[in-house]
Amino acid sequence: MKTLVSFLLLCSMFVAKAQTPFERVYNTLNTKCQNGSCHSGTSSEALKFDGDINAVYAALYNVAPQNTSSVSKHEMLVKPGHPYMSFLLRKIAGSSFDADLAIDATEGDLMLDVDGKQLSNKEIEFIRQWIMYSALKSYSGTSVRAPNWQVVSDYYDNPANAFLPKPQKPTAGEGMQFRMGPVFLPVTGETEQEYMLQQEVNFPYLAEVNRIEGHMNAQSHHFLLFQFADSAAAAQRCGCNENNFGMELVSLPAFNTSFDGDKNLTASWQDDQDVRLPSGTALFWDKKTYLDMNFHVKNYNATSVLPCDFYFNVFYQARSPHTIEMKSQLVNNASLFILQGTHTVPYDDGTDGLSRPEWRYIWMTAGHTHKYGTDFDLYVRDSTNQLTQVYEGQYDYLLDVDAGLWDPHHPPIEFWPNLLPVKFGKEGNTKMGLTSKATYNVTQSFVTFSFQTTGEMQLFYYMYTSQPLGSDPETGINDKASANLNFDVMPNPMNDNGRLVYNLDKAANVEATVVDITGKTVATLSAEDETQGTHEISFANEKLAAGIYFANLNIDGVLHTRKFIVSE
Repeated sequence: MKTLVSFLLLCSMFVAKAQTPFERVYNTLNTKCQNGSCHSGTSSEALKFDGDINAVYAALYNVAPQNTSSVSKHEMLVKPGHPYMSFLLRKIAGSSFDADLAIDATEGDLMLDVDGKQLSNKEIEFIRQWIMYSALKSYSGTSVRAPNWQVVSDYYDNPANAFLPKPQKPTAGEGMQFRMGPVFLPVTGETEQEYMLQQEVNFPYLAEVNRIEGHMNAQSHHFLLFQFADSAAAAQRCGCNENNFGMELVSLPAFNTSFDGDKNLTASWQDDQDVRLPSGTALFWDKKTYLDMNFHVKNYNATSVLPCDFYFNVFYQARSPHTIEMKSQLVNNASLFILQGTHTVPYDDGTDGLSRPEWRYIWMTAGHTHKYGTDFDLYVRDSTNQLTQVYEGQYDYLLDVDAGLWDPHHPPIEFWPNLLPVKFGKEGNTKMGLTSKATYNVTQSFVTFSFQTTGEMQLFYYMYTSQPLGSDPETGINDKASANLNFDVMPNPMNDNGRLVYNLDKAANVEATVVDITGKTVATLSAEDETQGTHEISFANEKLAAGIYFANLNIDGVLHTRKFIVSE
């Protein structure tokens, strides 16, 4: 009995002394990288790996490097959540380990161990994983998942699955490449995982993004790219501070709030895709932009660890006043509940928060379900409650045929190169906009909404502009559409009553508004059907203060704008 008790005591002591992730990192640096040619207590270098564990951590975590080249790249010695912006990792890894971690000629030599050798691939990889998983000193009591030494070790002992080949980087000054990964999926246990990680983007100027090219593993389920409204929204979403933005990397089921926070879905991928926006449109990103990356992956093989990566190339140029902003909308049926059997579920987006109806000009849209989904269609609902189908999920747009099969892993994406005008909002009791109808064949008693593929999902996503292609962002004038319109504001400038004058070459639905320079609507004429010919809309300016205004004329979904001045 005494022997058994002693054995159990020894086991409990062993468990209690198991290394934490940073203890493993510290021991690697302390035993292998503290020497005269590297970093030691007698060295003049800032890092002294032979200090105690707290001193070494304080010398690394979110500490700016002394190397000017690294500083210019917005790096830290260890930038939590960002291994490719961490100078320490690049110094111990270099291009021989991963081309993304190369050091340049001004950054010195690689950091070698006490024997003059590079650290092992396992050691380097674990330090990369530790940085990506927030580089915490302790993971106890946090929602952040700790890096897994055993999974890393299993992969490098049997690298049966190759890393995703690196795509070519954009030309310097025209674009940047970002990476989320590698994420290692085990053979058993949590073989399906969904991760969130924030990414800081630093542009040399106020930028517009006209193309995002994504590359992913074939086993990947999806990648979603969100843009935060600002740095405060990014910090609030992850509970970070100004020195640690969004460095949480966690997986389901502990984290299932992918769509929470003040952010917009910017793009999505179910497979490799080069997203090129229509000419004259772009995504508007700030000089310092914060992105939220959502990566959902699954290891479908049962024999070896799978490394998963997502690369995306962002192409940009200086913001032009003539570019039309491309926006996005994500519609998600979070209350989804489906009983066993075959059922079709409707769900719409009338954009409930709109204070008044508005036109949106849709460029692309896509639907999404999980494994029980058998079809997904989208319709436009107009003011008469009539539905017109605009997206067929069983259609193979590449082959231009009816495929007769909805593939939830790789749903089709529909594009309208000339943009599809759709009116959103409410008129009376009718909610206008896009409506989805998803069909499911459920083989168990019921399923509910879930971010994991064990449950179901009904989601659609679209990208749109607030004005048609070819129109000027400031005036809204569309030369081609305005050719026979003869739309004008008279007189201009005005100091008394004014009128909008226009000519219709055919019967049309017309809506008119007047907005001030801040975009606030100061006068509205409800939509009405008008006949062919010349029309006038009179208005008195006694309620308008002196200043600049815009008269908007919406004719069958095409916006026309004229600027006018009210004098004192």
